[in-house]
Amino acid sequence: MDHVEITNMRAIIDRAKQGDGEAFSTLYQQYVTPVYRYVYFRVRNQADAEDITQDVFIKTYQHLDRYSHQEISLLAYLITIARNTLTDHWRKKKTASLDEDWAMNIPDESTNLEKNISTRHDILHVQEKLKFLPDDQQEVITMKFMNDLSNKEVAQVLGRTEESVRQLQSRGLKLLRELLNTYE
Repeated sequence: MDHVEITNMRAIIDRAKQGDGEAFSTLYQQYVTPVYRYVYFRVRNQADAEDITQDVFIKTYQHLDRYSHQEISLLAYLITIARNTLTDHWRKKKTASLDEDWAMNIPDESTNLEKNISTRHDILHVQEKLKFLPDDQQEVITMKFMNDLSNKEVAQVLGRTEESVRQLQSRGLKLLRELLNTYE
């Protein structure tokens, strides 16, 4: 985002903090897709992902006054809320069911069926291998590559240093490469 976009987004956030529903709607439209993607990647179920994403934005609306531009980006703030909401979800569920067809349920606007099938196959293949990584490495890779968060933002969300995030990413990608090269 350039300086003008950042300034404009801060103004929208400030208006939303003061109860402006239209401003919050703008924030929702801007961030619902990356939050949904993050949640969906973790729960692998469309209905649960939609419910959890809705809960994230309800919690955000209720507590937006706690958000500070200087401390963390809004996306990182939303991902933090999503992580906490997912923790609550897993506690309630107690058992995480893996939906093997999770990638086939990802909404896709592509009209190229062949590309669509190939992409879904690749996503499914990566997802299958990603689950063998330690949770902290899965989190870092998901935040970095699915949500385009910076090392600083990931560090803030996870309560770690940027160096720790870089190391987790490096180890995770190395292990993921090894897993992807196995059985190919």
